[in-house]
Amino acid sequence: MISLYYNLIPMPTMPIASEIEIQLSEQLKTKIIQAIHSSQGWISFDRFMEFALYDPEFGYYNGNLRKFGEKGDFVTASEISSFFAKTMCIQFEEIFLSLDKNIIEIGAGSGKFALEVIQSLDSKKIDHYFILEISHSLRKRQYELLIKNLPPHLFSKVQWIDKIPQEYNGIVFCNELLDALPVDLIKKSSGIPYQKGVGLENDLFIWKDKAIKDLSTYDHINLESLPDNYLAEDAIHIKSWINNISESISKGVVIIIDYGFNHSEYFHEQRSQGTLMCHFKHHAHDNPLIQVGIQDITSHVNFSYVAREASSKGLHINGFISQANFLINCGILELLEKVNIEDSLLYMKSVSEIQKLLSPSEMGDLFKVMTIEKNIDINLVGLKNNNKVKTL
Repeated sequence: MISLYYNLIPMPTMPIASEIEIQLSEQLKTKIIQAIHSSQGWISFDRFMEFALYDPEFGYYNGNLRKFGEKGDFVTASEISSFFAKTMCIQFEEIFLSLDKNIIEIGAGSGKFALEVIQSLDSKKIDHYFILEISHSLRKRQYELLIKNLPPHLFSKVQWIDKIPQEYNGIVFCNELLDALPVDLIKKSSGIPYQKGVGLENDLFIWKDKAIKDLSTYDHINLESLPDNYLAEDAIHIKSWINNISESISKGVVIIIDYGFNHSEYFHEQRSQGTLMCHFKHHAHDNPLIQVGIQDITSHVNFSYVAREASSKGLHINGFISQANFLINCGILELLEKVNIEDSLLYMKSVSEIQKLLSPSEMGDLFKVMTIEKNIDINLVGLKNNNKVKTL
């Protein structure tokens, strides 16, 4: 997840963690220290990141601390405005003309997007809304929000699942999911590529590098041409994630919304320190070795790599477009026209929300929409103008 640039609070120092947050972080730190000791003083960064985000007891996404919204650490599009979900429903309805009326949302966050989609589509336009959520605390929060705000006949459409059902027919939707998958960190120094990992010094986490012996493992990064002192992320879980999508879906459309770049932009010479970022109470910084378990850790998505892996599994990538262009193509500005302009407070609020979703300086350009199809061919309305799929 990303803390939006416009939502960052200018702070010279890190926000202060509460006593509860410090206690939770120390408990997770103890578990990681034990793992490092049992692994001869070193663990890879992707394993460290997996502990920090997904440890069953104390990981960031499994804890009970508030993560979304103004009182959390970051804001997603669905938290900003209901226009996001309403606009996505226009695309969903078009897809449902060719597919079963099923949606799987992977990583549903607070549940706000699911609520607004189900309310917008109503019972006649959707058969099932599946939520694939690994966090028990988020499942609980989603359940409480949906059962409180949906009538029984709509709540009955919702089902929490642990994996994508076999022979699934429908839409798979994920917003700000891939950026939260653990990554390895690779750096080149004096012509030698290293895998960055985590070690210990006086019970504090420190960076500890290991020389990479088998370069073929990182063929999509091209280590030989990587400049010295260039830091890159290796999204090692993308391959298995795509493989799971390919094996589970019989017919469907996958919609991925996340912040990132194509390959040439991702490995731009000016991006020499990588894209890894941490977010704590809307404060962005680049040190993942502190505040473990109570801050988000994220990296931008290399969409060209996602496309390569998807293509290798026989999936068809038919869209790569900025979030702004996708939402405009789907009709978000026409939805704004339906707001009563005489209600000046409501109208200005709506304009402000949509501006945050579309503005190049906020979410509009940094966030991309990738669409992947299996056993279906649809000319999606969201891709009708400014589709950049050929740049992948």
